[in-house]
Amino acid sequence: MNRKENALIALKGGVPEWVPCWFNDYELMFVSPMGERPPLGESKGYDAYGVHLTASATAGGAFTPTPSVPPVLTDITQWQEQVHFPDYDNIDWENAYKKDEGAFHWDRENKVQDMFCANGLFERMHYLMGFEDALCALYEEPEAAKELIEAIADTKIKLIRHALKIYKPDVFTFLDDYAHQNGLFMSIDMFREFFKPHLKRIRDAVKEEGVLFKIHCCGNMEKLTREYIDIGVDAVDPVQSMNDIVAMKKLLNGKVGIV
Repeated sequence: MNRKENALIALKGGVPEWVPCWFNDYELMFVSPMGERPPLGESKGYDAYGVHLTASATAGGAFTPTPSVPPVLTDITQWQEQVHFPDYDNIDWENAYKKDEGAFHWDRENKVQDMFCANGLFERMHYLMGFEDALCALYEEPEAAKELIEAIADTKIKLIRHALKIYKPDVFTFLDDYAHQNGLFMSIDMFREFFKPHLKRIRDAVKEEGVLFKIHCCGNMEKLTREYIDIGVDAVDPVQSMNDIVAMKKLLNGKVGIV
């Protein structure tokens, strides 16, 4: 059994022969047309939604909205006029794949190919309009918020249907943080109302392509465990130490991998 085979057992909720390590057993499958960050090699710049991002040392080098640049979305009721969505239907995906594969030389035989999609539904929403305003919008303009979240999900699904056919990853990781160190950013009822139905749509689109679906959520997110089972995710990461990991494993009961 090689590293990939062992890691796939854990991804599917089974008991591997040894504990897999993401840094040794996985490869990040970079997709240049995804547009969730500035061009490769740049430490700052615009993403495909028009949000100016800067690599942040406090976020471990991850890209976050540049504080000095005003948000794209200043009024959620005007999202149709103010938000630019990437046009995934008019990209030469085969040529993009050839360039990316030539640059990264993925080891498909020995390592799990993990396609990361940063800035999920809630993350993309607050990247567009700011964290506090995004949370307030769920209360103050719920219908406009639902419309925007649906449009973001539709765009992610277009990406999935194009990219997964060409790049053929083993797992698609959808990054969408809903929690801080002590709990969720919103009530569980609000998660169910605004985000859960569209996470299920995204999961279904991934599974239609025969790819495993892994969801990433930092923080104390154990209250989402039953929601993730209901959505039908294959695995969850990173399940940090502030969660009751033993209780989560009992609840998941091999239905969902913890990686």
